[in-house]
Amino acid sequence: MGGILSIIEAKNKEIKNSSLEVLSESQKIANTKDLENNVVILGEYEENNSNQINEFGINKVLLGATNKIENYSPDLYKNIILNLIEKFEPEIIIFSGSAIGKDISPRIAANMNYNLVTECIEIKVEENGYEIKRPIYAGKIIQTLKFNNNPIVLSLKSNYFSINKVEQKDFSFEQVNNEEIGNIISPVLKEIIQPQKETLDVSEASIIVAGGRGIKEPENFKLIEELADVLNAAVGASRAVVDAGWRPHSEQVGQTGKIVSPNLYIAIGISGAIQHQVGMINSKCIVAINKDKNAPIFKFADYGIVGDLFEIIPELISELKK
Repeated sequence: MGGILSIIEAKNKEIKNSSLEVLSESQKIANTKDLENNVVILGEYEENNSNQINEFGINKVLLGATNKIENYSPDLYKNIILNLIEKFEPEIIIFSGSAIGKDISPRIAANMNYNLVTECIEIKVEENGYEIKRPIYAGKIIQTLKFNNNPIVLSLKSNYFSINKVEQKDFSFEQVNNEEIGNIISPVLKEIIQPQKETLDVSEASIIVAGGRGIKEPENFKLIEELADVLNAAVGASRAVVDAGWRPHSEQVGQTGKIVSPNLYIAIGISGAIQHQVGMINSKCIVAINKDKNAPIFKFADYGIVGDLFEIIPELISELKK
């Protein structure tokens, strides 16, 4: 028994950023323990995918991406991965913290009777196993877990790990034989209904403009959208705004929404409660705009503007357009 099995996802002909985090972390573990690093690609496979992953020190790419699994099927994905685990007997299986990763990793752990750790933020290799950290209680406490070298299933907290490439390395391809499991009867994803307007995903965006209750009413989010459009940014929202029905849940940043780590995060009319802070604290630069000088967000923002957002944002948009 030994080696790593990294499960990565491809979407719209690109490897997702959360999967690149998996590749970066798995190559670090493989290098430290001198393990074979095998990667499973699920979803849409294109030649461009191999160009994205050839700088992460992998040994073999297992192509589970075929027209049979183009649409997500939990049972089919699970069975493909279980077959590969029986073949390669990895000591560690790593998933991203995506919706699919969160859905499949517990199924794999339960079927194999392996240890499971979700929302990992740090993986430390030790002589006799691993030390793994994860946040609990809405990020108020960091839990430290120690495991021996028995098999373990992990999912990483998205947008928490850095993406570090290494030198290019030749690797082999192997097509996963899923003929015998391709006809199973199971729930499948039949349709994805895209928004009428093409929008950037906050979890993948490098710039995010987020609005909160300080916007006062849903119609005023046009200001947020206009600023985001000028900056080629994604639109984000606080939980209060989403709960009020002003914005879709796909835009929610925070503990019960999406975890983000953009280069620039502009928080407008957001107080900065702990639930929201957990979701965006890893942003490279945080700019806060709020009329309340005592708002919690000013304690951890890199730049703060105290004032009326309805005066500040139009001026900011005007200057940026120049």
